[in-house]
Amino acid sequence: MVWLLYGVLALGVLVLVARWFVDAEPRQIVRLLRWLGIALAAAVLGFLAMRGLWPLFVPLLMGALMYLRRRRAQGGRSAWSGLGGSQPSGKTSEVRTESLRMTLDHDSGSLDGTILRGQFAGRTLGTLAEAELIELRDACRDDDPESVQLIETYLDRRLGPEWRQGAEGSAEPPAASTGPMTREEAFAVLGLEPGASDGDIREAHHRLMKKVHPDQGGSTFLATKINQAKDLLLGDR
Repeated sequence: MVWLLYGVLALGVLVLVARWFVDAEPRQIVRLLRWLGIALAAAVLGFLAMRGLWPLFVPLLMGALMYLRRRRAQGGRSAWSGLGGSQPSGKTSEVRTESLRMTLDHDSGSLDGTILRGQFAGRTLGTLAEAELIELRDACRDDDPESVQLIETYLDRRLGPEWRQGAEGSAEPPAASTGPMTREEAFAVLGLEPGASDGDIREAHHRLMKKVHPDQGGSTFLATKINQAKDLLLGDR
């Protein structure tokens, strides 16, 4: 009977651990594995020392010290750091409006966009001068407030908020409408492929919100789109 209770308890623990692994962010999993590795190495070294196995203990201890020294010299990064998302991912997010196709680089947070209509159609925001960007923004005021917000966010990042002091009509545009979003658009907004796991969706959402949150000088429109994409995809599960 006691063994049966132990078995049920062990099964429950395994289920909880498996659920945590499914829902946890990659950084959390890597951090746990790193600490487990350190604990295991310490236990092995302690066992060898207690048994007096010095021919094994000394080389392993020296190897551990060299690893820690090299990791410290690299700023605390290890070979596992890529699993936690610190290595460049090469991913981008895409948001479309009537006038723009905006892209956000996940690694650098850089924002740029291709102009889809009007006299600057086919060019990117990065190729326009300040006066041209303001002209484009003013042309979108009447029928495309979403693009107005994106252009002003781009100007803030490229030139700083000082550009608003010399620009006429830089008042806050009307709130952009947020119509129904498709699953394809949601994956594009988060920079993910269809079929991404819940953990991937949460990780992308967390990473992107740090780049575009209004409190960090980002865009309310982009933050709304990112939240909408996460809610849509997780709500379907």
